Amino acid sequence: MGPAKPMSEVVEEPSGASAPLLPAARERVNILIVDDTVAQRMAVETVLTDLDENVVAVDSGREALRYLLDHDVAVILLDVNMPEMDGFETAAMIRQRPRTRNVPIIFVTADTDELHAARGYSLGAVDYLFSPFLPEILRTKVRVFVELARMHAQARRHAEERVTLATEQAARAAAEATNLRLGVLAEATRVLTRPIESGSIAGDLLRAVLPYMADLAGVVPIDATRSPEAEGVWLRVDADGRLAPPPAGVAAHREILDAALRVIASQRLETLPKKDGTGTWAIVAPLPARGTTLGAMAFAMLDSGRRYTTADIELVRDLASRTAIALDNRSLYREIEERDRRKDEFLAMLAHELRNPLAAISNAAAVLEKLGRQDDDTARIRTIIGRQTHHLARLVDDLLDVARVTTGRIVVERQPVAFADVARRALQSFDAAGKTANHEIVLKTDPVWVIGDASRLEQVVANLLDNALRYTARGGRVIVSVQRDGTEAVLRVSDTGRGIPAALLPQIFDLFVRGGGAGHARADGLGLGLTLVRRLVELHGGAVDALSAGEGRGSELIVRLPASAAPAVPASPAVPAMLRPARILIVEDNEDARESLRLLLELDGHQVAVAASGEDGLEHARSGDFTFALVDLGLPGIDGFEVARQLRTMGHGADVRLIAISGYGQPVDRKRAQAAGFDAHLVKPVDTNHLRTVLAELTSA
Repeated sequence: MGPAKPMSEVVEEPSGASAPLLPAARERVNILIVDDTVAQRMAVETVLTDLDENVVAVDSGREALRYLLDHDVAVILLDVNMPEMDGFETAAMIRQRPRTRNVPIIFVTADTDELHAARGYSLGAVDYLFSPFLPEILRTKVRVFVELARMHAQARRHAEERVTLATEQAARAAAEATNLRLGVLAEATRVLTRPIESGSIAGDLLRAVLPYMADLAGVVPIDATRSPEAEGVWLRVDADGRLAPPPAGVAAHREILDAALRVIASQRLETLPKKDGTGTWAIVAPLPARGTTLGAMAFAMLDSGRRYTTADIELVRDLASRTAIALDNRSLYREIEERDRRKDEFLAMLAHELRNPLAAISNAAAVLEKLGRQDDDTARIRTIIGRQTHHLARLVDDLLDVARVTTGRIVVERQPVAFADVARRALQSFDAAGKTANHEIVLKTDPVWVIGDASRLEQVVANLLDNALRYTARGGRVIVSVQRDGTEAVLRVSDTGRGIPAALLPQIFDLFVRGGGAGHARADGLGLGLTLVRRLVELHGGAVDALSAGEGRGSELIVRLPASAAPAVPASPAVPAMLRPARILIVEDNEDARESLRLLLELDGHQVAVAASGEDGLEHARSGDFTFALVDLGLPGIDGFEVARQLRTMGHGADVRLIAISGYGQPVDRKRAQAAGFDAHLVKPVDTNHLRTVLAELTSA
């Protein structure tokens, strides 16, 4: 930026008066949105409406490049994932053109891949936003670049007018002053527009503007009004031109700090004039944000003898406003991070609490299966209980697993599936629950196989069947058919119910859309079922459609999936390796889960001891010789991790095979379990056959 110059000397006014930093005129600037998704474009346009600028939206990279040939823009909001030319390629071409080389680019995407973010920054992006995002944060970021673009444009016009109206010397001086202030503002903006997740900005901001704006400067937090020790961040230019904290006992520092406290209280900018009348030697401006004050920003001229002009005061006011926005954004970001952390902790705890009763139910169902005969009347009910318990466990995984909630993923376990069997099992579950008693149900199936997740596909059939029953009056007919159509497996669920209004058909699979129509009450529910159907079908590479001849004439929902060849050997659960009876210790604080697991293992011939706490578990381990120890991680008092660590220090503890059985299933929980000495980590509810397999594998190991 060149050597420091006295800010009162670099501007020479022909009339002798101080020139304002910026012209008063305000012109709308262009903001370019590039996104192939109509809904996303409209959402971003809506957020930016309050800026009262010219918002231009295009649907492709090529259209963006064509627009930039003839138009200047303040900032570009660029979607990453677009067909033909993606956001990265578009950004690279924008940077190749001299006219658009320095245009700020903010990437907007739902993809949280850090490698993509790094690539965006390597292409010169000023920020990388992950959607969904807070509208105020987007507006704030865009506003910074809009104001910067306007200032550049206004400054250019200002310089041109000065060249025309003033002498060459005055014009040159004005240009120097303008360039200096723009340089200061550009440096400050560079600091203020860093990624929100970056660290403290106060010190970096002062380093960016000193010594050009002051000999002494500081950012004083609002806490200074409550605590004398909270003086904030201060820097001073020493005699050698280096930046360092001001020495203690400097009278001017105390005077400015007192002024900062007054400014925080009054929320009004204050200037400090020299007693000899030579001009203003200090400026203190409030940091306003959302109706309150975050603190104050102070600048002072000391040994250099420089003085501030009116333009300098406006520059300080502008810097203070921008600094307040940046500080407030970072405060909001930290608040959001803290809320996310608490949310993650809550979801993890909720998942643990839900999985405990699921474990007890699953174990009890396995015990009933062990004790019951395969040909009695309860065999089908036991099968339904086991299958639905597994299904419910999968739902808990999707709804409460923190990693999947934050990334929006639904895991699909692909394997050959008999589509007709899926439809049959879903219908059996409805029959067993009495949901089909008031309707005529017809099932038509042909043998057809697909590659997919049986549990997810059963969820698809169940949601479609539930939808048909809900909108069909008592005595109506519902037909479920599974057939092969060329290379596709086709599921059709048709009914004689109220039908779907023509206006609703295009939106029937959208989120929160619920049925109804003339003369009908709005259906119960949140309108999530059919949205989930579409998402699950698409994850299987298929498509879903809805047909209806109109209200009162029924409806038909059609799912099409890629068909596959029948497997050579029908898929069947793996048979666990044979395991000889062993001594097993169970440490579990949930009584139902503990007792049902004990009974299940004893029915397999094992000798089982149980403990309800970590302390009791360690006492049992000291007095007994166990082959396996099944330990819950979320124990009260001494948790499962500590139990494992202490058990490993016992004389015979190294020979015990430790298995963590817990409702905590995050990757960090698995890593902690491994570090504590566990040999395996199983998430509740544990599949019985899987548990037997793990026991057998650990025995052979």
